[in-house]
Amino acid sequence: MFGRRLRALRIAHGFSQVQLAGTEISPAYLSRLESGARPPTARVVTYLCEKLKVTPASFGTTAGSSLARALATVMTVGELPAMAAVLEEALLQEQEEDDDAVLRWQAQWALARCYQTQGKVTEELAVLHEMTALGDRTGLSELRARSRVRLARRLRASGDTAGARAHAEEGLALAETHDLPHSDVVEALLTLISIAAEEGHLAQARADADRVVGTLSDDSAELPLRLQAEALWTASIVCGRQGDHSAAVATMKRALAVLPGSEDPVLWMRMRLAAASMYLRLDPRDTSEARLRLDEAEAVTTLVGMPVHQTELLLLRCQLAFHEGRFDDARVLSDRLDASPEGLGSRDQLRLDVLRNQIEIIRGDHATAVADLERIAKEAQMSVNVELSAEVWRALAEALKLAEG
Repeated sequence: MFGRRLRALRIAHGFSQVQLAGTEISPAYLSRLESGARPPTARVVTYLCEKLKVTPASFGTTAGSSLARALATVMTVGELPAMAAVLEEALLQEQEEDDDAVLRWQAQWALARCYQTQGKVTEELAVLHEMTALGDRTGLSELRARSRVRLARRLRASGDTAGARAHAEEGLALAETHDLPHSDVVEALLTLISIAAEEGHLAQARADADRVVGTLSDDSAELPLRLQAEALWTASIVCGRQGDHSAAVATMKRALAVLPGSEDPVLWMRMRLAAASMYLRLDPRDTSEARLRLDEAEAVTTLVGMPVHQTELLLLRCQLAFHEGRFDDARVLSDRLDASPEGLGSRDQLRLDVLRNQIEIIRGDHATAVADLERIAKEAQMSVNVELSAEVWRALAEALKLAEG
């Protein structure tokens, strides 16, 4: 396996990861190569051969199996929806031999990403569970930790905060115990912070978020820009849930500024969607800023956005129309979401249900819509989702006030 051979050659030559990485690649990327979490590019193989004074054959590289070829294709063209079928077929064809376990893990990681972009939650969860079990069988702490954190994020988004917490805590413990790169520790911490905030443990979430953000000025942390942006984004969310709106806005602006669009266009777009959502939840709501961020996001969504992002954009446009008093527009957009619900997660579906009921209250259907909103708020409260419950009660109060006016 490439990663194991690379590590053995590095140690044999007496290089640290920093020394071997030099100025061509980052030590964090080299660590991912050694762990098997990333396949090498032709340029990187050439560079490593020059530094280690070996040939490509020294890494045990071959033409590759069908799974290796499929993974190489995905790494080249990106995790597009069509690539899911390519990976599925290759995974079915490939025999699960011990020597190929890491390669299979990489393919499952990419397949989960493909499912995520398509909004296929059930399929994504199934692959993530398989990937976590496979990571355990490899015995590689990097894969075991990353699998758990990735699964925890999906479980949190699906509403299973208890399961998400258990997996994220295991991932953090593995990262700290085995002295994995700082980025692995931060990924796990950010997931736990999000879970704590969702469960209403805001003081703990804020303290942990402040600590993570405090490490961003530490050059030794070597966090990629993507992770710096995600750390600031997470901290902004926590500040907002605590009611510290000025800190939430300031931190979100830092997050938007730290990541150039060329670095990660999808994350750049997602953060602008998140910023728009934040501005629409402020008290008072800032519809002007929300519209600005949605306009920015829409320009990129048409180029790199998947169905899940296009649906999120449409939902936010629907919410913006309602809060700007364009109730007929909001209803039209709501109907469009009904006709094309692809990629609508459980949380967004709930927000859409809330918005529909608000529209019905404005139209005069008080009794049914009010009862439905009260039910949604109580269910959210019982599921320990304090923030969502408060959001629904606020929506109910606002709709009744608008109807009376």
